[in-house]
Amino acid sequence: MKPSDEIRRVVERWIQGISAGDGDAVFARVSEHPGTLLIGTDPNEWWQGEECAVFGRQIAEMGAHPITWERIDAWEDGSFGWASGKLTIDWTGTSYEARFTCALRLERGDWKIVQYHLSLPQSNEAVGLTLTTTLEELEQTLQREQPDLAASAAVDGTVTIIFTDIVDSTIMLSRLGDHAWLDIIRRHNAVIEELTAAHGGTVVETQGDGSMLAFSSARRAVTCAQAIQQGIERAFAESSLPIRVRIGIHTGDALQEAEHFFGTTVHYAARVASHALAGEVLVSSLVRDLVASSDSNVTFLEGRELELKGIDGQHRLYALAPS
Repeated sequence: MKPSDEIRRVVERWIQGISAGDGDAVFARVSEHPGTLLIGTDPNEWWQGEECAVFGRQIAEMGAHPITWERIDAWEDGSFGWASGKLTIDWTGTSYEARFTCALRLERGDWKIVQYHLSLPQSNEAVGLTLTTTLEELEQTLQREQPDLAASAAVDGTVTIIFTDIVDSTIMLSRLGDHAWLDIIRRHNAVIEELTAAHGGTVVETQGDGSMLAFSSARRAVTCAQAIQQGIERAFAESSLPIRVRIGIHTGDALQEAEHFFGTTVHYAARVASHALAGEVLVSSLVRDLVASSDSNVTFLEGRELELKGIDGQHRLYALAPS
């Protein structure tokens, strides 16, 4: 058993997703295991298994609202982890103190939440919220738009996965404050969504300050990543703090289930992204080979040998040359 910075960052980004009102991204971090349990303040907020979809709906219904915390404690032991903390939730000009605990387990290389409990001192009605609380209500009112991932796979069944992440987001959040940070997240997500669509990709999920994108072509994925870096630079050229994004890309076979991709390819892409520097696009050797053979206009720098957490051996990764 040891303190876990990785789980702490996962939980912080999850809370940022809740703060941004991004229900799809928040629900994507919840395990699909039938024993998964989410508990809230309202008596009906006891959701297990497929009922947990109601929580994602609630996040969307609440919309964006600032959430801050002094500290989050996180621990891990093998494939199991847990976290706890105290939150301050601002809603319509009033601050509410809340406490939370959660348990996580590693699933396909990602930490997923299998138990979560958050309590407010007031009921939803007292806070002024009217939210969906049961699966029956969700089935009656929710017509969710699911991304079509069929076009994200190449003819041979492979998919190119991109992970993006804002560098030093926690530091910037503390310096800028909740409202300014929420504005940055919205503008950042708008750039990601616009350029991904323009290059024929799919936004699989956004979560807090990060995103996962899918493409049927490694070349289009790299071109999009380059455009995202340029778009972010333009969008925040006058920002008081530099907003820099790191991007990692890998191509391979991936398991597709409903509106998400899973498997080694996804895990590998995430690890590549974790080694990218601020403003850098870092790709696997396979992506570099695929793109170099099809597009002479794309140039890569000298590769570097790195270890990827949870993946055996040394791996040669290549940074895209600045345009």
